[in-house]
Amino acid sequence: MAGKRKKKKEGELHLSDKKHPPLGIASAIFGIISFAVFAAICIISGKQKGQADITVGFIGVLCFIISLIGFIMAWISLHKDDIKPVFPTIGSLINGLLIIIYMLLYIWGTVF
Repeated sequence: MAGKRKKKKEGELHLSDKKHPPLGIASAIFGIISFAVFAAICIISGKQKGQADITVGFIGVLCFIISLIGFIMAWISLHKDDIKPVFPTIGSLINGLLIIIYMLLYIWGTVF
């Protein structure tokens, strides 16, 4: 009996107690905001041929901090019980990749 499973009927509604964690949703939003601002400052810097003002660099550092906070929020929400892992996973992927990109840009800027 333990090995038998009930077959799910087609069209049957399945409700779950799992919910989207607010920290996971916020981390995904932080990642999207950080990416959008990063794209904007890249365009601004490109139009000024790399001679952008210090405010553009400061905004880049703020984007790094936002991505770091978003990654930490996603990590915390992934370790909670009874959640849907969609938004925390999206948030951790976006923010993690952005952190790597920001660190590579920082290293590239100090070398060249």
